[in-house]
Amino acid sequence: MKTIASTRIIIWAGILLAMFVILEWRLFHLQVLRHEELEEKAEDCRFTTRVDQAWRGEISDRFGQPLAMTVPTKDIYADLAVWTNHVDILAPLVAPMLGLPSDQLASFIRQKLASRQGPGANGEPGILLLKRGVTLTEWTPIHEALARNAFGMPTNHLASRQKILLKALRRWTLFTQNNQQRYYPYGGVLGATLGFVGTGTDDHLLAGRWGLEATLNNLISGSNGICKSCQDAAGNELSFCRTEEAIVTDGAHAILTIDLRLQQIVERALGRTMTSCHPVCASCVVIRPATGEILAMASLPSFLPQRPDLGPPANWRNHVISDRYEVGSAFKVITLAAALEHHAVTLDQRFDCHQGTWVYLRSVLHDDGHHYGIMTVRECLAKSSNIGFAQIALRVGKQDLYACMTNFGCNRATGVPLPNETGGTIKSPAHWTPISITRVAIGQEFAMSQLQLAMAYAAIANNGELMQPMLLRQLNHADGTCWWRYAPKPVRWVVHPETARLVRAAMQDVVEYGTGKAAAMADYTVAAKTGTAQKSDRHGYLPGQVYCSFVGMLPAGKPELVIAVAVDNPQGPASGGTVAAPVFREIAEQAVKLYEIAPDKIPGIKRPATPAHLPFNPGDMIAMSQ
Repeated sequence: MKTIASTRIIIWAGILLAMFVILEWRLFHLQVLRHEELEEKAEDCRFTTRVDQAWRGEISDRFGQPLAMTVPTKDIYADLAVWTNHVDILAPLVAPMLGLPSDQLASFIRQKLASRQGPGANGEPGILLLKRGVTLTEWTPIHEALARNAFGMPTNHLASRQKILLKALRRWTLFTQNNQQRYYPYGGVLGATLGFVGTGTDDHLLAGRWGLEATLNNLISGSNGICKSCQDAAGNELSFCRTEEAIVTDGAHAILTIDLRLQQIVERALGRTMTSCHPVCASCVVIRPATGEILAMASLPSFLPQRPDLGPPANWRNHVISDRYEVGSAFKVITLAAALEHHAVTLDQRFDCHQGTWVYLRSVLHDDGHHYGIMTVRECLAKSSNIGFAQIALRVGKQDLYACMTNFGCNRATGVPLPNETGGTIKSPAHWTPISITRVAIGQEFAMSQLQLAMAYAAIANNGELMQPMLLRQLNHADGTCWWRYAPKPVRWVVHPETARLVRAAMQDVVEYGTGKAAAMADYTVAAKTGTAQKSDRHGYLPGQVYCSFVGMLPAGKPELVIAVAVDNPQGPASGGTVAAPVFREIAEQAVKLYEIAPDKIPGIKRPATPAHLPFNPGDMIAMSQ
């Protein structure tokens, strides 16, 4: 008996010892091995963090008309704990509300439920995002329908467990979190300039991805507010136990120099050109030369900033700033400015254009089917004689011509606050061939952007002073008070004011009897130049592909607007004078009415002849900064 009793004692002692060992191991496992994990979970249960998302600021035109704005939306989530064992009931009910196929939603939910481990899916909380960007108008009927639904349960005499389940189904089958969505009230108008936003992290859902939305992102996105505090067992915040708090700061509002009315005029004109000529693209920029303000900037084809994914990414490109071409004859204005500034020629000086064919250093230069003889400098510009301007450039010299090009900003980006702006590609004279000067003079062997060319013309319109292009007019705080007002920024003087006046006078001939007659206006003088450049790639010029441009200013005596139009590779026979000049005229005729610009032409009276050259006084240059 003693042996049996002893055996029982030993067995029970062993059992007790084993239980203590298991308990000790469990305590060691929880308190030592899983200490950090469990401590983190405890902190998550004890503390809560609330993120108050900053409101993204508006982008508006110069008169405060919103171009990009933020609207409140809801993100719809599902609580997977509620959906467990109820997928077959909930999916057919919820799917029509979300505009989804019932079987697709059920399959998606089951897949997420199957991958869950513990309270979360793959370590995340047991909630699932179903739909983003739902408007308040769309969410309200969904919420009301769920609040009234019985989910197949009898409405009377529910057991306490059923009441709890019904309450959970109505509350957590679908629930929302506040969010915001970018809205562009004018669709694709100014699309390439405005850009678009993308979805980022949950803490900051709107972030600029293209255009002004990207470059201004740090200014208009604001900073989120964060509140960390303790919570009770029901998950309610205990405000008296806050450990960290940062106040939300809404984003600034950006006011542009763009005039929406003019922008729409420009885009309609370009749209008609796209329809009639079927080019690769068409673009236009309108500048106020005295300040450098960009009043309109359009690139077609465009895209919808609301849904940039609906079109090809190529449509996002802002051709005004991102494309660079050999601008062709439109550059002859800069060559003329260099020649007059360095007193190499006068406007009435004559050159032999050799009946359209000229040989220089065994290289042949043509005047594109024309057979011009002796012509003055201003006639060479009006008729766009390549041979005439090649000889003019030889009188200037390559060093002075190159210096004038760089002074006008042809070799560097303008600094406009937009992404992906290209600078010009101009080789230094040390790398020019012996005949390069005769080709550079007519806009070949280098490339520049449309905005660079437009700003160079604007300098001539502004009596020789180059301005920084201005796209931002003002920044306002979220409450509407002014934060920063941008002022026009002069860059440098590029030519003497008298040189600019003489160049404008010669440019008038282009419209009156030269290659730009299609841009002539009945009541306004126009100074302009056409450009028809053959497109090229690294292998050479591309037969039949041209870049047509027209840059003009009006009124010619004291220009208030500079309008640059470009049409890339229109179908059929085309030139800057036949394709781009009519677009200029259509825009200009509406712009002068919009801005109430006074006519400067007197019917029946011809403009007086402009002196070929006035005496140069070195003292006049003292005020000019280089």
